[in-house]
Amino acid sequence: MLVSLSFHTASEAQTGLCEELMILTGSELLPVFRDDSEVYQISSYDTTGGNDDGFSGKYSFLRKEGSSLVIADLKGPGVIHRIWTPTPSEDTIQFYFDGEAYPRINIRFIDLFSGKVYPFSRPVSGNEVGGYYCYVPIPYSKSCKIKLKGGRMQFIQIQYRMFNESKQVTSFPAKPGQKEADALNLVLENWSYYGGKASLAQKPADAGIKKLTRNFSLDPGESIVLFRDRNGGRIAGFEIKPYSDLNTASKDLIIRARWDNDKVEAINCPLVDFFGYGFDKPSMQSVLAGVSDKVHYFNIPMPYDRKGTLELEYLKNESNKGKTISFTFTAYYNETKKGPDEGRLYAKWRREINPQQGKPYAILETEGHGHYVGTILKAQGLNPGITTFFEGDDQCFVDGELRLHGTGSEDYFNGGWYALPDRWDQAFSLPVHGALGYSVPLARTGGYRFYIGDKIPYRRSFSLTIEHGPEGNNVPVDYTSVAFFYCDRPPAENKMPPAGMLNTAPAPTLLEYWPDLFPVMAFSQGTRLARERWIDYKTRKNYDVITFSGKKDDLVKFELEVPEEGDYNILMSYFKGPGCGNFQVNQRQIPVNEMIKGYASENTFVEKELIGSLHIKEGTNTVTLVMKEDPRIMADKVIAFHRIYLEKK
Repeated sequence: MLVSLSFHTASEAQTGLCEELMILTGSELLPVFRDDSEVYQISSYDTTGGNDDGFSGKYSFLRKEGSSLVIADLKGPGVIHRIWTPTPSEDTIQFYFDGEAYPRINIRFIDLFSGKVYPFSRPVSGNEVGGYYCYVPIPYSKSCKIKLKGGRMQFIQIQYRMFNESKQVTSFPAKPGQKEADALNLVLENWSYYGGKASLAQKPADAGIKKLTRNFSLDPGESIVLFRDRNGGRIAGFEIKPYSDLNTASKDLIIRARWDNDKVEAINCPLVDFFGYGFDKPSMQSVLAGVSDKVHYFNIPMPYDRKGTLELEYLKNESNKGKTISFTFTAYYNETKKGPDEGRLYAKWRREINPQQGKPYAILETEGHGHYVGTILKAQGLNPGITTFFEGDDQCFVDGELRLHGTGSEDYFNGGWYALPDRWDQAFSLPVHGALGYSVPLARTGGYRFYIGDKIPYRRSFSLTIEHGPEGNNVPVDYTSVAFFYCDRPPAENKMPPAGMLNTAPAPTLLEYWPDLFPVMAFSQGTRLARERWIDYKTRKNYDVITFSGKKDDLVKFELEVPEEGDYNILMSYFKGPGCGNFQVNQRQIPVNEMIKGYASENTFVEKELIGSLHIKEGTNTVTLVMKEDPRIMADKVIAFHRIYLEKK
């Protein structure tokens, strides 16, 4: 678990930068209710319901003051918990506190995230998966005005917390002192336990924490009690270390928890989804939960009054006959019972295949008094090609009021720009957010996000939804989600769906590969590759293409990710034209087709032409494009290709 603290700030009458940083240093304050404040978000979302969520900048500022844009004008007391953008600029961003004439924060916008300006240090601020994020708290006593000098603001989200008037807040200091420096160093230490170092976070630092370790073997159809306590206390965290791979394809290991006299399970979830697997393999490595070095770890506290139980069931099905699962379970716990100002932890698992058109997917809808602390979401598109379902915005309703409205699905996970190289294009873990994977040909992606200082309190009800598609919720998708929240009561129901709903979402039968997204494995010396936009002179339509220029026998080789072994047709969309040469498609050194003649009198787009058939193994495969001789063209020839498709036979 994270470094444990005796510091308790939630019910205190005063707060400032030091106190807000201390909240980020550990997870033990996560169960504590926040009845002194409400959480809201400013964002650049298109208020008309369209998809201009920051592209034009129209919805990205409140007003103009001279040559500056006013991004936010917040009344205190309050604290900014999170700032996100995928489009930081070199322009100066300014934070004016409490009506002061001069800004206390006056830096380049990009330096909120670069790690170059103290105290906006990595990894509490940073960038990856296409998004730039800042979790350094910015408290204000009376007001906070944020201005961008010149230029334009595009995509932006600012999540903040409004305190009631009884809260005494010390505004962000012009020069943070030693107390703030010590608190920030603790945050940086704890937030460094993610990615490949995540399992190091399991070492108990509090002498009051007890450790229970047990070895188990489990056969299909059996269930066991992992942990049981009848005296009251809390599970600070637990680990599961399997000795063989989990049977992830059918999600047949179910983790359950029940607290006190609840009639509904607090947790009832496939193990692989609970630990943030990304499509049948470990992916999430956050500071709070995930899998690192085969250790499945969970560091979110689970307090209870009298009784606490963790169980594991191994469902029996055709795929796991005779397959015994052996593992070691370790619980970290103490005897500190749930306090009156704390909630119990609940995890709500859901899956919905092809959600109703015109209606967003519900990650969580619940009632009671509590706060929201985490989301895991996986999405399998039901149509081949680009993942347009991920254009949808998240919407969070608290006590019936829309408090937070996002700008796109990957934006919710602090990412940005899916389907672009080095942006949201693969699995990548950060301390409290990350991508679980991304694949255009398999039309799938997913992400996770945990809330520590920015947890969202509610008093009566809570709803978090996400759209499927840019407008109108009309893109078919298969969603699976896990919502983590604390509450004074369990959800109305928390049952598992029928066994058939626990299978992994199938990949589409037509796989679509974008040349500018899949890796180039090799190419001939002297070969030139370029991204260009070509026009079909007959239809006047534009197409983004990869051009490959070279001489006879020059080649370029690409990787293709394939979900399962089988026989496939290979199809290709490409251009013919005056400068286009002949070429051949090979599977390794074996030709898939006869030579394709690339010459035409004008640029002409050829869409989804059947090239040939081939047998492909599961995993990574390669195809090679080879230049062939064309006596009419003396200079280097060009192949301009737009898409490659594999169609399962």
